[in-house]
Amino acid sequence: MAKARIMDQPADYKKLGIDPKQVQTWEDGRRDNNAPGTSEVWYFDAILDDGSKAVFYFHPKSPYKLQEDGDHPDIGILITAPDGKTYGQQIIDYPAEDSHFGTEKCDVQVGPHSVVGDFKDYEIHIDPVAQVAADLHFHALVKPFRQGNKGIITMGDHDEYHYTDLSVVKNEVTGTLTYDGATHKVTGSGYHDHQWVNISPIVAWHHWLWGHLYTENYTVLIYDFVAAEQFDFTPVPFFGVMDNKTGEVVFQTDGHFTRQTELEQQPTIKKAFPKKSSYTFTNEDGSSVKFTTEWKQELEVRNMYWGASEQQRAAYDQMGIQPGYMRYFADGTLSFEKDGTSVNESGTMIYEYNYGGKEDPRAHV
Repeated sequence: MAKARIMDQPADYKKLGIDPKQVQTWEDGRRDNNAPGTSEVWYFDAILDDGSKAVFYFHPKSPYKLQEDGDHPDIGILITAPDGKTYGQQIIDYPAEDSHFGTEKCDVQVGPHSVVGDFKDYEIHIDPVAQVAADLHFHALVKPFRQGNKGIITMGDHDEYHYTDLSVVKNEVTGTLTYDGATHKVTGSGYHDHQWVNISPIVAWHHWLWGHLYTENYTVLIYDFVAAEQFDFTPVPFFGVMDNKTGEVVFQTDGHFTRQTELEQQPTIKKAFPKKSSYTFTNEDGSSVKFTTEWKQELEVRNMYWGASEQQRAAYDQMGIQPGYMRYFADGTLSFEKDGTSVNESGTMIYEYNYGGKEDPRAHV
């Protein structure tokens, strides 16, 4: 079987021009080209003090046009009001000539919408569209996080594919959201990541669980990747714990972990998704962290297989996949030992479960 691994060796750092000890501002600029098969996204979400939630993303190339040449920009904005109603639209397309993606920092414009930032502060502007709008300021409370000091996964016998994640996991959020005919002043906590890939997620991964947890004293990032069958269902975990006071990473997995799940059938997507996921990360140096998440609200359901046309389903069948996607609002818990004292903290989180493969007992769901 072909391999999947994190690029965390000295030769990897040299090849990519990355300083393993310091994240540089240009790393949040555009990283890939616009050739067929490439994809890039700048993603932001927020859990707000009034009970609302918001998700924003900016693509140079729409996920529905990955195999086309050139840029095909879009944005997505989804707002969940305190009463649970959702507003916005997942994909809103704009001409490439009306868009810009800078290379020296996060400097993104898609039509009249934009985000600019430098790992410390970000300004998000969503012009009125799909009956929503936003003007938010994200101020980083922790340092950027790269798993294995890299955040880049390579796949294939000769590292021909790459899949990435670079995160600013906790930010203070202030500003306004407009939905349901009114503008709301909001405060809360938010997350940002930047990803760039040259392989379709539905080809690369059987599934993943991705999310972030904020507790009183710590911030957690988890990205539980499980590779597709062609990559031997290889688990490639990202997991880090950051101290809210210093912003420093206090724990990062070295890849050794166990996972237990309690499954529940999702009636629309027709597959069993984890209702509760419990992890224990234990490194070779003896350090260990336990993390659990259990969802309590479905924020988004993408019925990508059963909701597709017969022609599209036939194409998925030929690929041997049944893609479906869930986004949740959940409870999370964190526990570990620090300086001889037990740490046990909890909080709420947003997480997603992107489930592209067919149900398979080998796939660690």
